[in-house]
Amino acid sequence: MTDQRKRIVIVGGNFAGLTAAIKLSRRHAVTVIDPSRHFEWAPGIHEILSSVKTPQGLRLDRAAIVKQAGHRFLRDRVTVLQPAQGRLATAGGREHEFDACIVAVGALWNTHHVPGVARHAMPFRSVADGLAIEHRLDSLVREGRPLRIVIAGGGLSGIEALGEILRRHRDDAGLSIDLIEAGARLLPGLPASLDADLRHLCEPYAVTFRTSTTIVSVSAKGLRLADGTRLRSELTLWTAGLAPPALLRDSGLAPPPQIWADVHPTLQSRHCDNVFVVGDAALLPQAVGKQAYNAIDMGALAAANAMRFLAGRALKPFKPAPKPVLIAFGDLQTYLVAGRIVLASKVLAGAKEGVYQVFMAQMTPGSMLTSLPVTAGRLWQSWRQLALPQLMSLTDFRKLPDLRAIRLL
Repeated sequence: MTDQRKRIVIVGGNFAGLTAAIKLSRRHAVTVIDPSRHFEWAPGIHEILSSVKTPQGLRLDRAAIVKQAGHRFLRDRVTVLQPAQGRLATAGGREHEFDACIVAVGALWNTHHVPGVARHAMPFRSVADGLAIEHRLDSLVREGRPLRIVIAGGGLSGIEALGEILRRHRDDAGLSIDLIEAGARLLPGLPASLDADLRHLCEPYAVTFRTSTTIVSVSAKGLRLADGTRLRSELTLWTAGLAPPALLRDSGLAPPPQIWADVHPTLQSRHCDNVFVVGDAALLPQAVGKQAYNAIDMGALAAANAMRFLAGRALKPFKPAPKPVLIAFGDLQTYLVAGRIVLASKVLAGAKEGVYQVFMAQMTPGSMLTSLPVTAGRLWQSWRQLALPQLMSLTDFRKLPDLRAIRLL
């Protein structure tokens, strides 16, 4: 019997793509295509650097999640996307036709074409990246070599990586860290008060912040800055920005001079009516942060709008909900940013951990009973590594409250 259901293909199975799959009705023939077996909780990869998190704790099986939603998962990479023909092809030689497509391809590591980065710097985009950096740090310690580290990028990834390196290695002899940020301050786009507070927290340690400068070359032994400064480095960790996948350009979703796929407020492509673009790859008329919570909301709306499109109904616009941002800085501090309000407290690490726990528990395939051992194991490790130390530090909480508001600058 011929399947008469409308065909929806989702390209990419991260936050936005998987959310879209879960929200799509089984009345549609849905296929999710992604080259990797595992979904990864990317906001937690910095904790691999301190062994607070393990790869197993940050990964879920994509195929199982998609199957539980009643859809099909294909482990492959989309190499050709032809929206006008409603067709795509994969690296594995497969071809698929679709009535609607949700593109959730995310973003790539951005070397900014700086000589030597691709060969000598370490990316920080995945669980595997985090594990490779942790192994490199551990090998330097075992060999008794100086921990001369450079972190390229003072955004969220760079700052959280710095915090975890300090958590694990701040008492190691020979530790020195240079953090390079092209902007005038740390965490560009967030309240300036965070810059001053982070600098204050790092005063006891061998951390040097170099803002308003860029890296012009990287070698096996170090790097050179735009002002001519040369820095020795045993490990250069590169977190400086995101790059768009070539598929966006090659498919016509991001015609030059665009590099990201420009979309209507409904997330529908401005160039192909049957395509919706979500997550990091999408360029909305009013820009939104490339954060997991925005990707999740975009995935849910794209699923609803794809079904409306196929039914000939009016589409709804994306309205990003204001959400606080939680920034972990190892075991030294956790910040909550809500608009221009910044709160700081080590106890807030529990709130950040709670977001992770709830999401992973909801996404873990199986019934509540079958998923309980996996969830309980993840919960125990996180509780032991994060929650217990924080609770133990609250002995004098009533005498000296930990929660404080940071003065806005």
